[in-house]
Amino acid sequence: MLLQKQSPVTSQQVSALVLLDLSAAFDTDDHQILLDRLSLNFGLSGSALSLLRSYLSNRTQSVLIDSCSSQPSSVISGVPQGSVLGPLLFSLYLTPLSDLLEKSDVLYHCYADDTQLYISFSANDSYTYLSFLAEVLDSVHLWLSANRLSLNPAKTEFLLVGTPEQRSKLNSHTLKFSGTLVPASESV
Repeated sequence: MLLQKQSPVTSQQVSALVLLDLSAAFDTDDHQILLDRLSLNFGLSGSALSLLRSYLSNRTQSVLIDSCSSQPSSVISGVPQGSVLGPLLFSLYLTPLSDLLEKSDVLYHCYADDTQLYISFSANDSYTYLSFLAEVLDSVHLWLSANRLSLNPAKTEFLLVGTPEQRSKLNSHTLKFSGTLVPASESV
C-alpha cells in the first residue's frame, strides 16, 4: 500500500513515533555480509578492505574477574563496541535498510543501533496509517532477520504525539506487528 505523502506536521495532525529495539545489535553483525557491503555498496577494495577484514578477523574475547581469566573464545560476528569504528561499521551494515524505508511513506532516523520511524496523519485516518506503519514494521523485521539482526517487538516503543484534542479523535491507539500488540506509551 502506498499512501500519499503528507505535508509537514501541523496542529491538525498526529504523529506516530516508533523506537525500535535491536537485541545485541553490535554483537550480531555478520562479518562476511559487512565486508561484502563495504565492497559492493561503498566501493572499498584493495588495502582498505584488507585492513577492515583484518580488523574483524581472528578476534577473541575473554572474561576477567579479579585475577582469574577465562580461556579466549573466538568472536565470529559483531563489531567491537567502545571503538570509534563500531558505530560506523554498524551503520554501514544497516544502510540497505534505508532503501527499504525510502520506498515507503515512513520517515526515519538511524544512528548506530537506534532507529526511529515516524509518520504524520490526520487523527481521523489513524487506523489506515497505523496499519500501514505496521506493514512497514513487518518488512523491517523481516529485513533485519534476513541480515542476522534481531528486532525485539516486546521492547519496541510506540508513541502518539499531538495535541490533546487531536489525540482524542484517534480511532486506533495500538500497533500490531510480528504478532505482537504494541500499545501507545505516554512517554518514552
